[in-house]
Amino acid sequence: MQKSKGMKMAALLCGAVVAIGGIVLVASHFMKGQELYRSILIYEMEGTANIEREDAGNIKAAENLYLESGDRLTVEDGSSMRLKLDDDKYAMVEENSILAIEAAGNAKDSKTKIELVQGAITNEIQNPLSSDSTYEVNSPNSVMAVRGTIFRVEVTDSEGEECDTKVSVFSGKVSMSPILEDGTVGDEILIAAGEEAECVGDSVSGPVLTDPAEIDFQSLPLQALDFLLELAEREAPVTGISKEELSGLIQETEDWEDGAASGDAETEDSADLYEDTEENDTDGLESEEPESGMESENQSGSAGNSGSQTAYSGSTGTASGNGYTRTPGNTNNNHSGTTSGINPGTTPGSNPGTTPGTNPGTTPGGNPGTTPGTNPGTTPGTTPGSNPGVGQAKEYTVTFIYQGEVFATQTVKGGKQAQKPILKPEKSGHWDFDFSDKIQKNTTIMWK
Repeated sequence: MQKSKGMKMAALLCGAVVAIGGIVLVASHFMKGQELYRSILIYEMEGTANIEREDAGNIKAAENLYLESGDRLTVEDGSSMRLKLDDDKYAMVEENSILAIEAAGNAKDSKTKIELVQGAITNEIQNPLSSDSTYEVNSPNSVMAVRGTIFRVEVTDSEGEECDTKVSVFSGKVSMSPILEDGTVGDEILIAAGEEAECVGDSVSGPVLTDPAEIDFQSLPLQALDFLLELAEREAPVTGISKEELSGLIQETEDWEDGAASGDAETEDSADLYEDTEENDTDGLESEEPESGMESENQSGSAGNSGSQTAYSGSTGTASGNGYTRTPGNTNNNHSGTTSGINPGTTPGSNPGTTPGTNPGTTPGGNPGTTPGTNPGTTPGTTPGSNPGVGQAKEYTVTFIYQGEVFATQTVKGGKQAQKPILKPEKSGHWDFDFSDKIQKNTTIMWK
């Protein structure tokens, strides 16, 4: 009897163990599913972006939308996107960017891979990654790996076989390795905070890494500068530039972009005028021959300013710097000795520096102009070019061409220097022009 009871108790205990084990397995299964979950949230969206998802097609990106591993993003021109991965990894995707995101593991031991096809992305990893975690940004020609840092990756010229990948590190360190012709990864270089490096090359010649150099913050686009300022304002470690310097650089960039846009508008409105001016004026000021009949015998006395634009006595003497508008006044041949020029005194006539009298030209010959006159605008000075009508500098259009398209335009007064525009983001090459030269005509400057 006691033996039977003992056997029943043992059976009950075995059943309880089996039941508890089943509960543990079920709990473990559900916990495992939670651990594998990776959160990728679009927490801010400006403009337009598209999501390509396998088995779902195209999805319009929007704020508070969660992405899935394998999604491919296209951020349109003039747009940007902010991502939050888990709770401590952030990324700002700039305009004209194409990338795909793969996320595996769990929040603690995460494996993140971003394939950046073109454009730029700035990453902030707030907490150091665990030993089993990885965070990589791959471009067509290189691989960037980090542990905990703030860095920006930009891919340009990625069409065909050409590719240029730039990495700028603002905090921590980033390793950069080239992808060799056979698809393997080459030797890495380490890029420290405050430095940037590039991987340049194609699939034929093989990519080449440049030595790390100091970050050129002026080459960064406005979207990247704004994001860096946000990081600095919440005390994130941004190396190489202060909050005040970032604010000043942002203001400078905004002013420059506004000025470039304004210059484009002015050029469109006055393109025909500049074109006509350039065709008709090669030296800035061309001479204008007197009207027929003006050189009659009744025009006794000095010619005033031979070889320059002429305005006859009685004119208002007005001249604009661009259109050279003048009011000729009375063109009667009896106006003797009053051929005062737009720029009088530069080439004095037979009686230089004199002023026609109060009623100039009524008595031809004699000694015209010995009595200072009261007629304004006809007083040729002893100093060449004293008439302010000619002192106004002519304006010219300076057009900057990048990759066959107009990048920017400037309106520059004759004799002044053009201002070198900032190409953002900075490209390899240079403007084919000596900016110390003075502008004397409409000028086109090419990017080489």
